[in-house]
Amino acid sequence: MLLAFFFASKDLNISYEKRRLQFIKVCIFLLILQSGLRNWAVGADTYQYFLRFESAKGESWQDLVADILNFEGKDPFYTLFQKFFQLFSSNYQWYLIFVALIFMPALGYFIYKNTTKIRHALLAFIIYMGNFYGFFSITGIRQTISTALLLWSYQYIKERKLLVFTILVLFAGLFHLSALIFFPLYFVAELKRPKLIFRLALFGFPFAMVFKNQLAVFFVRFIDAQDRFGVYSEQYEKGGSYVLTAFHVLLAIWALGLFTKMMSIVPTTYRMYNTFALALFFFPLQWVNPSAGRIAQYFTIVIMIWIPYLLDAASMNQPKRREFLYIITIIFLISATLFAITLDEYKFFWQDMKLPQNYYIY
Repeated sequence: MLLAFFFASKDLNISYEKRRLQFIKVCIFLLILQSGLRNWAVGADTYQYFLRFESAKGESWQDLVADILNFEGKDPFYTLFQKFFQLFSSNYQWYLIFVALIFMPALGYFIYKNTTKIRHALLAFIIYMGNFYGFFSITGIRQTISTALLLWSYQYIKERKLLVFTILVLFAGLFHLSALIFFPLYFVAELKRPKLIFRLALFGFPFAMVFKNQLAVFFVRFIDAQDRFGVYSEQYEKGGSYVLTAFHVLLAIWALGLFTKMMSIVPTTYRMYNTFALALFFFPLQWVNPSAGRIAQYFTIVIMIWIPYLLDAASMNQPKRREFLYIITIIFLISATLFAITLDEYKFFWQDMKLPQNYYIY
Protein backbone atom coordinates (compact mmCIF):
# COMPACT_ATOMS: atom_id res chain seq x y z
CA MET A 1 0.00 0.00 0.00
CA LEU A 2 2.87 2.36 0.74
CA LEU A 3 4.17 1.74 -2.79
CA ALA A 4 0.76 2.62 -4.21
CA PHE A 5 0.65 5.90 -2.27
CA PHE A 6 4.20 6.69 -3.39
CA PHE A 7 3.53 6.11 -7.09
CA ALA A 8 0.15 7.86 -6.89
CA SER A 9 1.87 11.00 -5.62
CA LYS A 10 1.60 13.90 -8.02
CA ASP A 11 4.97 15.18 -6.82
CA LEU A 12 6.77 12.59 -8.97
CA ASN A 13 7.96 14.23 -12.15
CA ILE A 14 6.64 11.53 -14.49
CA SER A 15 3.29 10.86 -16.13
CA TYR A 16 0.55 9.00 -14.30
CA GLU A 17 0.63 6.13 -16.82
CA LYS A 18 4.37 5.62 -16.28
CA ARG A 19 3.87 5.69 -12.52
CA ARG A 20 1.13 3.07 -12.83
CA LEU A 21 3.40 0.86 -14.92
CA GLN A 22 6.32 1.30 -12.51
CA PHE A 23 4.10 0.38 -9.55
CA ILE A 24 3.04 -2.83 -11.29
CA LYS A 25 6.66 -3.65 -12.20
CA VAL A 26 7.85 -3.22 -8.61
CA CYS A 27 5.05 -5.44 -7.29
CA ILE A 28 5.84 -8.10 -9.89
CA PHE A 29 9.53 -7.98 -8.97
CA LEU A 30 8.68 -8.57 -5.30
CA LEU A 31 6.36 -11.47 -6.20
CA ILE A 32 9.12 -13.04 -8.33
CA LEU A 33 11.48 -12.94 -5.35
CA GLN A 34 8.81 -14.31 -3.02
CA SER A 35 7.97 -17.23 -5.29
CA GLY A 36 11.40 -18.00 -6.70
CA LEU A 37 13.34 -17.85 -3.43
CA ARG A 38 10.94 -20.02 -1.43
CA ASN A 39 12.12 -23.02 0.53
CA TRP A 40 11.44 -26.34 -1.19
CA ALA A 41 9.21 -27.33 1.73
CA VAL A 42 6.87 -24.37 1.14
CA GLY A 43 3.51 -25.33 -0.31
CA ALA A 44 2.03 -28.74 -0.93
CA ASP A 45 3.80 -29.52 -4.19
CA THR A 46 7.14 -27.68 -4.37
CA TYR A 47 9.11 -30.66 -3.09
CA GLN A 48 7.18 -33.07 -5.29
CA TYR A 49 8.20 -31.03 -8.30
CA PHE A 50 11.78 -31.16 -7.06
CA LEU A 51 11.60 -34.97 -7.24
CA ARG A 52 10.25 -34.70 -10.79
CA PHE A 53 13.01 -32.24 -11.65
CA GLU A 54 15.63 -34.71 -10.46
CA SER A 55 13.91 -37.58 -12.24
CA ALA A 56 13.99 -35.66 -15.52
CA LYS A 57 17.79 -35.67 -15.43
CA GLY A 58 17.73 -39.40 -16.06
CA GLU A 59 15.35 -39.23 -19.03
CA SER A 60 16.75 -39.42 -22.54
CA TRP A 61 15.82 -36.86 -25.19
CA GLN A 62 14.90 -39.62 -27.63
CA ASP A 63 12.45 -41.27 -25.22
CA LEU A 64 10.82 -37.97 -24.33
CA VAL A 65 10.32 -36.96 -27.95
CA ALA A 66 8.96 -40.44 -28.73
CA ASP A 67 6.50 -40.20 -25.82
CA ILE A 68 5.24 -36.85 -27.08
CA LEU A 69 4.83 -38.05 -30.66
CA ASN A 70 3.09 -41.24 -29.51
CA PHE A 71 0.99 -39.52 -26.82
CA GLU A 72 2.50 -41.79 -24.18
CA GLY A 73 3.88 -41.31 -20.71
CA LYS A 74 2.80 -38.82 -18.07
CA ASP A 75 3.25 -35.17 -18.99
CA PRO A 76 6.14 -35.85 -21.39
CA PHE A 77 6.18 -32.24 -22.62
CA TYR A 78 6.63 -30.91 -19.09
CA THR A 79 9.52 -33.32 -18.59
CA LEU A 80 10.99 -32.13 -21.90
CA PHE A 81 10.58 -28.55 -20.69
CA GLN A 82 12.57 -29.38 -17.54
CA LYS A 83 15.16 -31.19 -19.61
CA PHE A 84 15.61 -28.11 -21.78
CA PHE A 85 16.08 -25.91 -18.70
CA GLN A 86 18.69 -28.33 -17.38
CA LEU A 87 20.85 -27.55 -20.39
CA PHE A 88 21.52 -24.24 -18.65
CA SER A 89 21.25 -25.18 -14.98
CA SER A 90 20.65 -28.28 -12.91
CA ASN A 91 19.80 -26.21 -9.83
CA TYR A 92 16.16 -26.50 -8.74
CA GLN A 93 16.17 -23.11 -7.02
CA TRP A 94 17.04 -21.45 -10.31
CA TYR A 95 14.21 -23.42 -11.87
CA LEU A 96 11.73 -22.00 -9.34
CA ILE A 97 12.98 -18.52 -10.17
CA PHE A 98 12.60 -19.31 -13.88
CA VAL A 99 8.97 -20.40 -13.39
CA ALA A 100 8.29 -17.20 -11.41
CA LEU A 101 9.83 -15.22 -14.29
CA ILE A 102 7.32 -16.87 -16.63
CA PHE A 103 4.20 -16.36 -14.53
CA MET A 104 4.64 -13.04 -12.75
CA PRO A 105 5.29 -10.85 -15.83
CA ALA A 106 2.20 -12.44 -17.43
CA LEU A 107 0.24 -11.52 -14.30
CA GLY A 108 1.60 -7.97 -14.41
CA TYR A 109 0.75 -7.61 -18.10
CA PHE A 110 -2.78 -8.88 -17.45
CA ILE A 111 -3.29 -6.32 -14.70
CA TYR A 112 -1.68 -3.49 -16.68
CA LYS A 113 -3.74 -4.04 -19.82
CA ASN A 114 -7.04 -4.41 -17.98
CA THR A 115 -6.88 -1.63 -15.38
CA THR A 116 -6.52 2.12 -15.68
CA LYS A 117 -5.71 3.35 -12.18
CA ILE A 118 -3.04 2.68 -9.58
CA ARG A 119 -5.81 1.92 -7.10
CA HIS A 120 -7.09 -0.75 -9.50
CA ALA A 121 -3.66 -2.39 -9.64
CA LEU A 122 -3.25 -2.18 -5.85
CA LEU A 123 -6.55 -3.94 -5.32
CA ALA A 124 -5.70 -6.53 -7.99
CA PHE A 125 -2.48 -7.48 -6.19
CA ILE A 126 -4.24 -7.66 -2.81
CA ILE A 127 -6.89 -9.94 -4.34
CA TYR A 128 -4.12 -12.08 -5.84
CA MET A 129 -2.45 -12.49 -2.45
CA GLY A 130 -5.71 -13.41 -0.74
CA ASN A 131 -7.10 -15.77 -3.39
CA PHE A 132 -4.34 -17.06 -5.66
CA TYR A 133 -1.02 -16.73 -3.82
CA GLY A 134 -1.40 -20.13 -2.16
CA PHE A 135 -1.40 -21.84 -5.56
CA PHE A 136 0.48 -19.81 -8.16
CA SER A 137 3.19 -18.40 -5.89
CA ILE A 138 4.07 -21.36 -3.70
CA THR A 139 2.49 -24.59 -4.95
CA GLY A 140 1.70 -25.27 -8.58
CA ILE A 141 4.23 -25.28 -11.39
CA ARG A 142 2.66 -27.02 -14.40
CA GLN A 143 -0.65 -25.21 -14.05
CA THR A 144 1.14 -22.00 -13.11
CA ILE A 145 2.97 -22.07 -16.45
CA SER A 146 -0.29 -22.93 -18.22
CA THR A 147 -2.09 -20.04 -16.55
CA ALA A 148 0.70 -17.64 -17.53
CA LEU A 149 0.08 -18.49 -21.17
CA LEU A 150 -3.67 -18.05 -20.69
CA LEU A 151 -3.14 -14.64 -19.08
CA TRP A 152 -1.20 -13.57 -22.16
CA SER A 153 -3.93 -14.99 -24.38
CA TYR A 154 -6.67 -12.86 -22.78
CA GLN A 155 -5.40 -9.80 -24.65
CA TYR A 156 -5.87 -11.59 -27.96
CA ILE A 157 -9.52 -12.23 -27.12
CA LYS A 158 -9.91 -8.46 -26.92
CA GLU A 159 -7.97 -7.96 -30.15
CA ARG A 160 -9.91 -10.78 -31.88
CA LYS A 161 -6.76 -12.62 -32.94
CA LEU A 162 -7.97 -16.21 -32.95
CA LEU A 163 -4.79 -17.78 -34.33
CA VAL A 164 -2.49 -16.33 -31.67
CA PHE A 165 -5.03 -17.09 -28.94
CA THR A 166 -5.38 -20.70 -30.12
CA ILE A 167 -1.61 -21.23 -30.23
CA LEU A 168 -1.21 -19.95 -26.67
CA VAL A 169 -4.08 -22.10 -25.35
CA LEU A 170 -2.79 -25.23 -27.12
CA PHE A 171 0.69 -24.54 -25.76
CA ALA A 172 -0.79 -24.13 -22.28
CA GLY A 173 -2.54 -27.49 -22.75
CA LEU A 174 0.83 -29.16 -23.23
CA PHE A 175 1.71 -28.26 -19.64
CA HIS A 176 -1.73 -28.98 -18.17
CA LEU A 177 -4.45 -30.52 -20.31
CA SER A 178 -7.21 -28.79 -18.34
CA ALA A 179 -6.07 -25.45 -19.81
CA LEU A 180 -7.90 -26.37 -23.03
CA ILE A 181 -11.15 -25.52 -21.24
CA PHE A 182 -10.13 -21.88 -21.71
CA PHE A 183 -10.64 -22.06 -25.48
CA PRO A 184 -14.45 -21.44 -25.47
CA LEU A 185 -13.84 -18.13 -23.68
CA TYR A 186 -12.73 -16.63 -27.01
CA PHE A 187 -16.32 -16.91 -28.22
CA VAL A 188 -18.21 -16.51 -24.93
CA ALA A 189 -16.31 -13.37 -23.87
CA GLU A 190 -17.47 -11.43 -26.90
CA LEU A 191 -21.16 -12.34 -26.74
CA LYS A 192 -23.12 -9.11 -26.66
CA ARG A 193 -25.79 -10.34 -24.23
CA PRO A 194 -23.68 -10.34 -21.05
CA LYS A 195 -26.58 -9.60 -18.71
CA LEU A 196 -28.57 -12.56 -20.03
CA ILE A 197 -25.52 -14.85 -19.90
CA PHE A 198 -24.70 -13.72 -16.38
CA ARG A 199 -28.27 -14.23 -15.20
CA LEU A 200 -28.32 -17.73 -16.66
CA ALA A 201 -25.03 -18.55 -14.91
CA LEU A 202 -26.13 -17.08 -11.58
CA PHE A 203 -29.64 -18.54 -11.49
CA GLY A 204 -28.35 -21.80 -12.94
CA PHE A 205 -25.72 -22.10 -10.19
CA PRO A 206 -28.01 -24.02 -7.77
CA PHE A 207 -28.78 -26.56 -10.52
CA ALA A 208 -25.07 -26.89 -11.32
CA MET A 209 -24.47 -27.61 -7.63
CA VAL A 210 -27.17 -30.30 -7.62
CA PHE A 211 -25.83 -31.96 -10.78
CA LYS A 212 -22.16 -31.31 -10.04
CA ASN A 213 -21.21 -35.00 -10.23
CA GLN A 214 -22.82 -35.42 -13.63
CA LEU A 215 -21.07 -32.24 -14.77
CA ALA A 216 -17.72 -33.61 -13.62
CA VAL A 217 -18.28 -36.92 -15.41
CA PHE A 218 -19.35 -35.10 -18.59
CA PHE A 219 -16.28 -32.86 -18.48
CA VAL A 220 -13.88 -35.77 -18.08
CA ARG A 221 -15.53 -37.78 -20.84
CA PHE A 222 -15.83 -34.77 -23.15
CA ILE A 223 -12.08 -34.20 -23.20
CA ASP A 224 -11.51 -37.98 -23.26
CA ALA A 225 -9.19 -37.88 -20.25
CA GLN A 226 -10.52 -40.53 -17.90
CA ASP A 227 -7.01 -41.74 -17.14
CA ARG A 228 -5.71 -38.25 -16.37
CA PHE A 229 -8.68 -36.53 -14.76
CA GLY A 230 -11.01 -39.36 -13.86
CA VAL A 231 -10.35 -38.56 -10.21
CA TYR A 232 -11.99 -35.17 -10.81
CA SER A 233 -15.33 -36.95 -11.17
CA GLU A 234 -14.95 -38.90 -7.94
CA GLN A 235 -17.01 -37.53 -5.06
CA TYR A 236 -14.96 -36.60 -2.00
CA GLU A 237 -16.47 -36.88 1.46
CA LYS A 238 -15.38 -33.32 2.11
CA GLY A 239 -14.94 -31.02 -0.83
CA GLY A 240 -15.39 -27.35 -1.57
CA SER A 241 -15.56 -24.36 0.72
CA TYR A 242 -18.72 -22.74 2.06
CA VAL A 243 -16.92 -19.43 2.53
CA LEU A 244 -15.44 -19.38 -0.98
CA THR A 245 -18.73 -20.48 -2.54
CA ALA A 246 -20.68 -17.82 -0.66
CA PHE A 247 -18.13 -15.20 -1.70
CA HIS A 248 -18.49 -16.03 -5.41
CA VAL A 249 -22.28 -16.13 -5.29
CA LEU A 250 -22.55 -12.85 -3.35
CA LEU A 251 -20.02 -11.25 -5.71
CA ALA A 252 -22.14 -12.35 -8.68
CA ILE A 253 -25.35 -10.98 -7.12
CA TRP A 254 -23.65 -7.66 -6.33
CA ALA A 255 -22.19 -7.45 -9.86
CA LEU A 256 -25.57 -8.15 -11.43
CA GLY A 257 -27.08 -5.30 -9.42
CA LEU A 258 -24.38 -2.95 -10.69
CA PHE A 259 -24.57 -4.14 -14.30
CA THR A 260 -26.30 -1.10 -15.81
CA LYS A 261 -24.00 1.30 -13.97
CA MET A 262 -20.94 -0.70 -15.01
CA MET A 263 -21.90 -0.66 -18.67
CA SER A 264 -22.36 3.10 -18.57
CA ILE A 265 -18.94 3.67 -17.00
CA VAL A 266 -16.79 1.02 -18.69
CA PRO A 267 -18.72 -0.80 -21.45
CA THR A 268 -15.84 -3.21 -22.13
CA THR A 269 -16.32 -4.90 -18.74
CA TYR A 270 -18.93 -7.11 -20.40
CA ARG A 271 -16.02 -9.48 -21.08
CA MET A 272 -15.38 -9.75 -17.35
CA TYR A 273 -19.04 -10.57 -16.74
CA ASN A 274 -18.95 -13.28 -19.41
CA THR A 275 -15.69 -14.68 -18.02
CA PHE A 276 -17.03 -14.88 -14.49
CA ALA A 277 -20.20 -16.54 -15.83
CA LEU A 278 -17.98 -19.44 -16.97
CA ALA A 279 -16.33 -19.45 -13.55
CA LEU A 280 -19.74 -19.92 -11.92
CA PHE A 281 -20.50 -22.77 -14.31
CA PHE A 282 -17.36 -24.71 -13.41
CA PHE A 283 -17.12 -23.69 -9.75
CA PRO A 284 -19.34 -26.54 -8.40
CA LEU A 285 -16.71 -29.03 -9.60
CA GLN A 286 -14.60 -28.26 -6.55
CA TRP A 287 -17.40 -29.71 -4.42
CA VAL A 288 -16.85 -33.01 -6.24
CA ASN A 289 -13.08 -32.90 -5.96
CA PRO A 290 -11.05 -29.98 -4.56
CA SER A 291 -8.46 -30.42 -7.33
CA ALA A 292 -11.15 -29.79 -9.94
CA GLY A 293 -11.48 -26.29 -8.54
CA ARG A 294 -8.42 -25.43 -10.58
CA ILE A 295 -10.62 -25.56 -13.70
CA ALA A 296 -12.79 -22.68 -12.45
CA GLN A 297 -9.60 -20.93 -11.34
CA TYR A 298 -8.73 -20.20 -14.98
CA PHE A 299 -11.81 -17.95 -15.05
CA THR A 300 -12.09 -16.73 -11.46
CA ILE A 301 -8.74 -14.97 -11.78
CA VAL A 302 -10.68 -12.26 -13.62
CA ILE A 303 -11.92 -10.96 -10.25
CA MET A 304 -8.55 -9.23 -9.79
CA ILE A 305 -9.36 -6.76 -12.56
CA TRP A 306 -13.16 -6.86 -12.20
CA ILE A 307 -13.71 -5.96 -8.54
CA PRO A 308 -11.96 -2.55 -8.83
CA TYR A 309 -14.39 -1.52 -11.57
CA LEU A 310 -17.32 -2.78 -9.50
CA LEU A 311 -16.20 -0.54 -6.64
CA ASP A 312 -15.93 2.41 -9.00
CA ALA A 313 -19.48 1.74 -10.21
CA ALA A 314 -20.77 1.40 -6.65
CA SER A 315 -19.25 4.77 -5.70
CA MET A 316 -21.52 6.55 -8.21
CA ASN A 317 -18.74 8.98 -9.19
CA GLN A 318 -18.50 10.31 -5.63
CA PRO A 319 -14.79 10.46 -4.61
CA LYS A 320 -15.43 10.30 -0.86
CA ARG A 321 -17.76 7.32 -1.24
CA ARG A 322 -15.26 5.61 -3.54
CA GLU A 323 -12.46 6.20 -1.03
CA PHE A 324 -14.58 4.72 1.75
CA LEU A 325 -15.48 1.65 -0.33
CA TYR A 326 -11.84 1.05 -1.26
CA ILE A 327 -10.68 1.37 2.35
CA ILE A 328 -13.32 -1.08 3.60
CA THR A 329 -12.57 -3.52 0.77
CA ILE A 330 -8.81 -3.32 1.27
CA ILE A 331 -9.16 -3.93 5.01
CA PHE A 332 -11.37 -6.96 4.32
CA LEU A 333 -9.03 -8.33 1.63
CA ILE A 334 -5.89 -7.79 3.69
CA SER A 335 -7.55 -9.70 6.54
CA ALA A 336 -8.31 -12.51 4.10
CA THR A 337 -4.73 -12.35 2.84
CA LEU A 338 -3.26 -12.60 6.32
CA PHE A 339 -5.50 -15.58 7.02
CA ALA A 340 -4.53 -17.27 3.74
CA ILE A 341 -0.83 -16.74 4.39
CA THR A 342 -1.06 -18.29 7.86
CA LEU A 343 -2.40 -21.49 6.28
CA ASP A 344 0.91 -22.00 4.46
CA GLU A 345 4.15 -21.52 6.34
CA TYR A 346 6.68 -19.58 4.29
CA LYS A 347 10.46 -19.55 4.57
CA PHE A 348 13.23 -18.65 2.16
CA PHE A 349 15.48 -21.38 0.77
CA TRP A 350 18.33 -20.49 3.15
CA GLN A 351 16.09 -21.04 6.21
CA ASP A 352 15.45 -24.39 7.84
CA MET A 353 12.00 -25.85 7.25
CA LYS A 354 10.49 -29.31 7.56
CA LEU A 355 8.72 -30.95 4.65
CA PRO A 356 4.91 -31.36 4.90
CA GLN A 357 3.99 -34.65 6.50
CA ASN A 358 1.48 -35.57 3.82
CA TYR A 359 2.05 -34.98 0.13
CA TYR A 360 1.44 -36.99 -3.03
CA ILE A 361 3.32 -37.39 -6.28
CA TYR A 362 1.52 -36.32 -9.44
